[in-house]
Amino acid sequence: MLAKKIAVVGVGAMGSMALWQLAKRGHTVTGFDRMGVPHDTSAHGAESRIFRLAYREGAQYIPLLKRSLVLWTELQAGADRKFHYPIGCLYIGEEGADWLTGTIEGAREHDVRHEVLDDQLLRARFPQHRLHGGEFALLDLDGALLRPELAVRAAVRAASAAGATLHQGCEVERIIPKTDGVEIVAGGATHRFDAAVVTCGAWGARMIDAPSPQFIARRLVGTWFGVEDTSIYLPSRFPVCIRRTSEIDYSGFPCMDGWTIKIMPPVNYLSDVDPSVVDRTVSYSDTAIMRRVAQTLLEGVDGEPVRSGVYLDGFTADDHPVIDFHPQSDRIVLAAGFSGHGFKMAPAVGVAVADLIDTGGDNYIRHHFSVHRPALRAA
Repeated sequence: MLAKKIAVVGVGAMGSMALWQLAKRGHTVTGFDRMGVPHDTSAHGAESRIFRLAYREGAQYIPLLKRSLVLWTELQAGADRKFHYPIGCLYIGEEGADWLTGTIEGAREHDVRHEVLDDQLLRARFPQHRLHGGEFALLDLDGALLRPELAVRAAVRAASAAGATLHQGCEVERIIPKTDGVEIVAGGATHRFDAAVVTCGAWGARMIDAPSPQFIARRLVGTWFGVEDTSIYLPSRFPVCIRRTSEIDYSGFPCMDGWTIKIMPPVNYLSDVDPSVVDRTVSYSDTAIMRRVAQTLLEGVDGEPVRSGVYLDGFTADDHPVIDFHPQSDRIVLAAGFSGHGFKMAPAVGVAVADLIDTGGDNYIRHHFSVHRPALRAA
């Protein structure tokens, strides 16, 4: 395999993993990020993420998730700090809920290790959740909590050890496709590469000098609440969770800082923003859903948040990502638009990106995550 000179633009969730995989294969790789790496203003901020194999968003993600489980374990084994906590992922729904029934059926079909709990078992094993009767649950035994900033840090360190170079605080102004390569304009200088990988999350493909698919930046608010008894909310006793009632949909995360848990709301689809000037002030209304969760669905949680933050992610028109060559250039690979559910599969995306660079990729990736699918053309 001929080694190439490759730029990775955006060294966050996907970019760090692409940097790692490309460097490991012997390419000369340079990463560019407008901030420091890691940082807390985009899709890999907010301190915790869910990994899960039981996946209601689509069976096409299962191969990526299974590959990522192996790669998370590999990356953790070589890291100096712990970021992967295999504590399980608990899904809770109302009796007969279609979304949860479908998730259970998918877990069975794809041989995902799991348990199904009725409300009595759920109450006995996980009393932190306030139940109203008739709930049932799925426990994904390979589910995990991920510390995203530490995981990005580990991937970048592994890439650097394999020879990668990183430019931090260096905003890429333009990406110019050429017939025999790609030019990157950053920091007032023009850099020449054989190929470029664009993994800019909420910033999408706006810096590419060619017509590009539309990526929508959305504003996400994370909120932390104090708890009365931290012992029952430690990772060993409180798996990451996803719960949906007739009125509320949220994700919950255990206590990692000694006194709070994190509660995340569903995506606000009205929050299309300009990522360069997004309002990072959290209003009282921004935390309304999370306050209702704390007050009605969890035991021993303070009713008002003690900390919150605004984070960004990139979405597509159909909420599925692009992992493909740019429509105007086979010198540029896009891995973007993960629509709020990408971090868990980031290591496998890094492999997919490297495969596109090396061999043109495989039919599975190009079919499911194509830049040419109708929903993106319609956007």
